[in-house]
Amino acid sequence: MEGIRLQAEVNEDSIKRSASSPYGYARVVGSVAERIVGRIRASGPMTFADYMEAALFDPEDGYYTRHASLGFDGDYFTSADLGPAFGRALARAVADLWALADRPVPWDLVEAGAGRGIVMRDLLAALERERPDAARSARPAIVEVSSRLRVQQSLALEGRDLRWASVAHTLAPIQGVVFANEVLDAFPVHVLVRAADGVREVYVGERDGALVEVLRPASADLRLRSPDALPVGGRWEVSPAAEGWVASLAPALVSGYLVLIDYGGDETDLLSREGGGTVRGFARHRLVPDPLAEPGRLDLTATVNFTAIRRAAEGAGFRFAGSATQREVLLALGIREGTPRPATPIEQLRAATRRSAIDLLLDPSGLGAFRVVCFAKDAPAEGLRMFSGAVAARV
Repeated sequence: MEGIRLQAEVNEDSIKRSASSPYGYARVVGSVAERIVGRIRASGPMTFADYMEAALFDPEDGYYTRHASLGFDGDYFTSADLGPAFGRALARAVADLWALADRPVPWDLVEAGAGRGIVMRDLLAALERERPDAARSARPAIVEVSSRLRVQQSLALEGRDLRWASVAHTLAPIQGVVFANEVLDAFPVHVLVRAADGVREVYVGERDGALVEVLRPASADLRLRSPDALPVGGRWEVSPAAEGWVASLAPALVSGYLVLIDYGGDETDLLSREGGGTVRGFARHRLVPDPLAEPGRLDLTATVNFTAIRRAAEGAGFRFAGSATQREVLLALGIREGTPRPATPIEQLRAATRRSAIDLLLDPSGLGAFRVVCFAKDAPAEGLRMFSGAVAARV
């Protein structure tokens, strides 16, 4: 989950150097690191996907289960941290979807991976103000695997009747809207490298207590996922976990919509990077060039391949309903709607702060470049206002 980092440079003070690492930053510390090294010594190198899964979701010491720090004082911030405008726009989007689905009563509003609960809080508050008819019959729920984040969500949403689940299918049958903001990028990825003699997969091995990359032949299934246009030496990430998660939502969502928001692009966009790869680590808004450094202490992330996500969704029974940049979607939903000029200096200052936050949400080189993709299930897939201002997308 990348969000926006305030700086993109190496945090050299927080990472121990290691001469045995090809990057010089892979000396392992901490209990999850010790468990990873133990697994490698017992069973041999693990795939990068298995490493990423352990580093992020180790039940005792994983990044998301124990160390994730969100917001301006944490490792990254998301659209939700910029004030209620993002939640207000999403409220308009889900109200539109509820109306298109023939206004079911009751209807489900499910957020997957809700962070600190800010988006759901702001969305519900805006829905109550602007569409009380939709708000009255909504049944909000959150799908969250982290008990630590559930505590923060319950504080943000105190007083509301809310359901929690670890997996979406326990909420089934869902009739309404499921949405996820910056969730897909946190799913583990397999990393492929095109060598002169074929496609190799990146494994994680150990040398003198340090984690290092090891190349091994890729499985037949993964070899087929490497584009022919990938140059020799180029890297390509594949996330069966993200694709499988999207597909798993189809049986749970009997009718309604799935809305995904994340940074990513289609396969053509990703190939334009000339095989540079997209896996990176972040800590305290700083880029850490070696994702093997300090497992469990870094936010590990990879750019989402929305072409693969669409294939998985449609293969599971969803219909593609639209795609656009976050900037296009938020503008279509009226995020810049005019308000009366503030009468007092303090109100003018607050209005200027709100405008600055909206500018960041719309920044075409930042959050505004994120993609918003929607799929329908037994519901209309045309006429969605959020995509009314979008240019044609290849996703």
